[in-house]
Amino acid sequence: MSNVARVNEVPRKASRLKKCLRTATAWLLLTVSLLLWGAGAPALAKAASTAAAQKESSVSVESAPSHDWKWLGKAPLTAEQVQEILAAPKGERPDPATYLDKKYMQRHLKQFRQGVSFVMGLDNYVMYVLTRKSIGREDGSCFVMPKIVCDDIAKKARGDISVYEQALGFEPGYFQGHGGLVRIDVTEVADLHVRIPSGNEAGANAYWLPGGYTSGGVPEAVSDLIPKARIHVTRLQGE
Repeated sequence: MSNVARVNEVPRKASRLKKCLRTATAWLLLTVSLLLWGAGAPALAKAASTAAAQKESSVSVESAPSHDWKWLGKAPLTAEQVQEILAAPKGERPDPATYLDKKYMQRHLKQFRQGVSFVMGLDNYVMYVLTRKSIGREDGSCFVMPKIVCDDIAKKARGDISVYEQALGFEPGYFQGHGGLVRIDVTEVADLHVRIPSGNEAGANAYWLPGGYTSGGVPEAVSDLIPKARIHVTRLQGE
């Protein structure tokens, strides 16, 4: 190895070490926060979560990514319809009831009656869940999938976070960059107004597609804000 290569290798190793330490610290803070919260010390848990909340993440919506559209054929839409809906600016996309028939919508939403699940990056969980009474975006919505489907993804993933990224429509490495994954399950959903997304929701990113499926072929819906008292949290494998 040349002298130049050795010099360049030092900052790379330091960067990897720094990243590992940051992830380990985040997991430790999450564990401590959950223990403190369960013991009835929300103020201390809030302090711990605040220390871990270094930055607010965002997903680029500048251009739709290339992906294998595994959902094609599951929703009664043509490619032309899909492109027309996606071409509309976020906030002006049509109500799904205007392009999906009632029977399809009822059949789709039936999958969510026995419980819903969703996953989120560890740092977002610490920042947006631990210190709040309900879960969801600023517009009062929360993207969810059927709990039974999340169970299937977990079996296929066997701890591999990239499987979740591909199935749910996120950039490769997205969750790894957020310290790993936290899974949230909710079994009481009758009053959460679970519905098919329009694409106008705050959580709709560049991967969103009309019809009620992610780009990875996973059925999705949106609910109203979810009371934190109803959730069951599971830590998934990180880096």
